[in-house]
Amino acid sequence: MEIQEAETEMCAAHAAIGGFIVRCSLLDFRVSQFMARWFCAHEKQKFLSYTLKAMPLAQKRQVIEERLSNWHQEPESLRAAMDEIAVVLERRDLVVSGVLSRRSSGALCIKSFSGARFISEEGAIDILDVSELDAWSERATELSSERLIALGRGLRDVPK
Repeated sequence: MEIQEAETEMCAAHAAIGGFIVRCSLLDFRVSQFMARWFCAHEKQKFLSYTLKAMPLAQKRQVIEERLSNWHQEPESLRAAMDEIAVVLERRDLVVSGVLSRRSSGALCIKSFSGARFISEEGAIDILDVSELDAWSERATELSSERLIALGRGLRDVPK
């Protein structure tokens, strides 16, 4: 592989990585916004909405499932969306903390640190091909726009 070709490939990889991180940040913001609007409008707990924005997704997800499930017309769709969002943001965490590397085939990938594999949870993602980032970016965009808006429409004014 020529140096110029490798440099072009690395530039494209960095652009894909940056785009994916930005879209995931928007997704994380929209999840916070989804909760904050509901809390401000229905429970008048503005202080709680600010606290929720700063929480990691696992804690936000717990609050959504505990509180908002009682107020949603389709709580299972709410839980399913949170599962999908968690999968995308798990990959974002790998991209943010991982190392850009090459597979033996020459394809670029992002790896977690080698020691992390031994302490990570079972089923955790260790390696993500850079070529997959575009599809994951599209998934993050779809979830942050269409899916969360549809879920917001399913909230009721009174609990079940």
